[in-house]
Amino acid sequence: MNATEIRLRDMDIIRMNSVGLSQSTIANAVGCHPTTVTQRLKFNNVEPADTRRGFMEAIIIDLGCDCSEWLADQVSQNLTIKDFIVSLIKEKHNATNQ
Repeated sequence: MNATEIRLRDMDIIRMNSVGLSQSTIANAVGCHPTTVTQRLKFNNVEPADTRRGFMEAIIIDLGCDCSEWLADQVSQNLTIKDFIVSLIKEKHNATNQ
């Protein structure tokens, strides 16, 4: 695997981590071992998502491909899925309580 392929895979790993997927789910998606996912996150100074309850995996499955891709584009290392959901809830709350 060349440097460009590694960077592209790292970007996929970081995107999926940002959405809250488990390391094993990410590994299955990119075709590697979960330990590799952990190592790539550490290499890129990214904190692994807390997936103890699998909450986001169930949501991603229910959203479908197009919607989950959109969601992955909305979150990043600087905007966690938790912060994104909180902002959406506050936005909806404010819109219905004006």
